Amino acid sequence: MTADARGAGAAAAAVADAGRTRSVARALSRRPHLVLAVVATLVLLCELATRETGSSFWMIVAALLAGGGFLLVWMAQDRLRLRQLLLVTFFFHVAWIGVHLHVDLTSLDSSDLYRVWGNELLDGRYPESQYPPGAVLLFALDAWLGGGATRTSHSLVMVPFQLVAVAAVWGLRTHLTPWLAALVALWPMNAFFWEFRFDLVPTAFLALGLLAAFRERWGLSGALLGLGAAVKWMPAVAFGLLAVWLLASGRRSASATHALAFLAVFGLLHLPFLVWSPGEATYAYRYFSDQGLTGESVWYVLLAPLGQASVDMQAFWLPADVPGWADPVAIALQALAMVALLALAVRVRGDARAGIALAALGPATFLLTNRVFSPQYLVLILAAWAIAGALALRTRREQLALGVFAMAATTANAFVYPYTLFQHGLWRAASAALFVLGVATTGWLAWRAGSEGLLRARRARSG
Repeated sequence: MTADARGAGAAAAAVADAGRTRSVARALSRRPHLVLAVVATLVLLCELATRETGSSFWMIVAALLAGGGFLLVWMAQDRLRLRQLLLVTFFFHVAWIGVHLHVDLTSLDSSDLYRVWGNELLDGRYPESQYPPGAVLLFALDAWLGGGATRTSHSLVMVPFQLVAVAAVWGLRTHLTPWLAALVALWPMNAFFWEFRFDLVPTAFLALGLLAAFRERWGLSGALLGLGAAVKWMPAVAFGLLAVWLLASGRRSASATHALAFLAVFGLLHLPFLVWSPGEATYAYRYFSDQGLTGESVWYVLLAPLGQASVDMQAFWLPADVPGWADPVAIALQALAMVALLALAVRVRGDARAGIALAALGPATFLLTNRVFSPQYLVLILAAWAIAGALALRTRREQLALGVFAMAATTANAFVYPYTLFQHGLWRAASAALFVLGVATTGWLAWRAGSEGLLRARRARSG
């Protein structure tokens, strides 16, 4: 055979291989739930390899595989169905817990802290917990279900909250929600925090509260956000933005209903504990208000290269050593960001989609600019981005851009913790990437919500 003939044969084989690859991709893209199930299985194998080898390399592979899988699903998102998505999500979450039980992975929070606080409440003493009464009740449920232990019971209790959050995002029923709900459901770089923290609880109530607002059920919205805020305060920020938007829109009755429902639920959950043990019941609020700027915050990322911040490399989540002016300046800049968001909510008065999208972005803005930051916050932030994107974006290309930014930000976050890259200070680079992507994504979504809201308002006036 001549060289030309061999070259022609190789070219033909390459064309045939490319054709088969495209055919497989097309076949898979018609079965998005199968793609999600296959990707979930591969991610589980990568997590198992990570825990058995101690190398974060396998989770880089997992992120790339998951990103490719979600791109395939994006192309076939019209075929996504809520029931099948929830089924895949349930089995992935339970299997993820199973992998960690197999390798005997534990976490101080869910194995020890939640156990101590939950059992103290069951024993008739209110604990000095750094979380509000709603969270303490959750820890007591964990301890009761686990017979005193909380590591496994807490992990399983989180599963229904994840399913509720996914269903609530889907419930907005815009043309962009199915794929965004799938990201919330199965993007694996948040999975560690699903299991070992309790951020899925306020996330579920935030999503439900905003869904109720979207359906004009303002009393229910306030009650759900109040319940979420009693567990972890972040849904209170969304409540405040919604209340301002309602007032600016001239809907005083709806605003009053919304506020009274929030205050009633939030107050009723606190009142018994305030009467019983006021010092301990308010400890959570004193604890965080007294904390200084931490090594995981955006402010450390900005100050450290200037030589104005340092932190113990083995405990970078603790308050950093910073000048006296750093904390007040961080608080002032955070307040400016929140005031800007409130002003935008006033500008889009009358447009529910824009107002609710901005309310979703309120907790994300607050957390990303807060002087105390923890990687588990991305659980709620991802859901907030999904809700805002479903309401504020127009096209699927914009939806894909949001998904890519969100996947990149959560991946960077996961390599700050739990897959920490201590080598050569790479965790700092991962933290910087998280905040660049996170702030840019939040700002872009706020701008899109504002511009679309104002455009719809002008059309309504001219019509």
